[in-house]
Amino acid sequence: MNLRLFFFWLFVAFCFSEVRAQHRVILISIDGLQPAAVADDRWPLPFLHQFRDEGFFVPEVQSTHPSMTYPAHTTIITGVPPREHGIHCNRVFQFNRKESQLYHWYADSIRAKTLWQAVKEKGGTTASLQWPVSTGCPYIDYNVPEYFSAVKTEVGAFNYLRPYCTPSGFLKELEEEATGRLSDTTMRADSYEYDAKTAYMVNYIENRYKPDLLTVHFITTDYKQHQTGPHSRETQQAFASVDNAIGLIVENLTYTRQLDSVTLVITGDHGFVEAQRKIYPNVWLVQAGMLSDTLGGNWQACFHALGAASYLYVNPTLKLKQRKKCIEKVIRLLEQQPDSIRQWYDILTPDSIALLGGDPQADLCLSTKPGAGCGNNRTGNAFLAVKGGMHGYMTNCTPTCLILYGAKARQNDLPEVHSLNDVFPLVEKLLK
Repeated sequence: MNLRLFFFWLFVAFCFSEVRAQHRVILISIDGLQPAAVADDRWPLPFLHQFRDEGFFVPEVQSTHPSMTYPAHTTIITGVPPREHGIHCNRVFQFNRKESQLYHWYADSIRAKTLWQAVKEKGGTTASLQWPVSTGCPYIDYNVPEYFSAVKTEVGAFNYLRPYCTPSGFLKELEEEATGRLSDTTMRADSYEYDAKTAYMVNYIENRYKPDLLTVHFITTDYKQHQTGPHSRETQQAFASVDNAIGLIVENLTYTRQLDSVTLVITGDHGFVEAQRKIYPNVWLVQAGMLSDTLGGNWQACFHALGAASYLYVNPTLKLKQRKKCIEKVIRLLEQQPDSIRQWYDILTPDSIALLGGDPQADLCLSTKPGAGCGNNRTGNAFLAVKGGMHGYMTNCTPTCLILYGAKARQNDLPEVHSLNDVFPLVEKLLK
């Protein structure tokens, strides 16, 4: 009898140790996270600086080609470059159709295995907040995706988003238990309140559902850097706001005694540079008679801006010989621009694009130098002086960084992180 009792308690102890050994990850993306902000103690980031010092810090992590939000976030979640996962830019190129505002919202556009899928295949639970290219993902149990109307709507952003949150009624649950009623006034995408309420959502989900993997995207830092530049006071305020939100998350994990079983992986999608010039190459195509000045008209070729670069697509109805002549004509147009303009960009061939892991469907890429960027305007000046912040480079990609903080931040056998491709195996290792 005593022997039976011994084995019973031994079994209970074993089961308890298995439960205690369960490990979870919160994967946090800070949009436009600059390595300099985390490395420099003069930036108002007390929590990130603490986590940098007490956890593990990778000061430079290479972004994707192009270094844009949607391609980069999809690389983070899949571990492969855009050429493999299929998300090459934020907005879908619509081949000159009038419906030009479609974004890569939907998870079924991803052509590679995601971390959400990997966790679900192991019987785990997943959650996600405002992560790009996550709408409709069948591998996310609790999902508030990044999804919005690209044209003006009277419905309101959160009423527009509500039907796409899963499970049904989940956003209402978060409003009742974590944030209060959400609207364009109480949680604008470029507001500091957005950061704090995102943290409240994270805390509720962690306390109530304890997902094995929670992915969360903070976006105010991207808005402010585009508007005011990467070194402005407004940008520092935005980073301080996100820093405070992450502090709220760690405070909750500490108070609820979850921090010994959770590791935070904090990274970005790209960095930023100060904007100086903007190029609108479609203006040159219109002037050369190769593109209509309005969407939906006749066209032979069209540029599609990626932020700081632009892919060229040739009309797929053209025959092979016509396509070749069309591309040659575009190259001549680009090469013949005045030196004051020509010095700001390189011309990448499909072979060069392929080496960078870019879009295999693109016929050329206008790849700008640091400080310049591209737009899709077809009329007006093709070359303008601008202010603000820029990213989206094909070459000269602006790097980001990475912090590990929490239970396994200093584990010795973790894989090295050099680029966003390496985040996937890192999280896999943390979750086992």
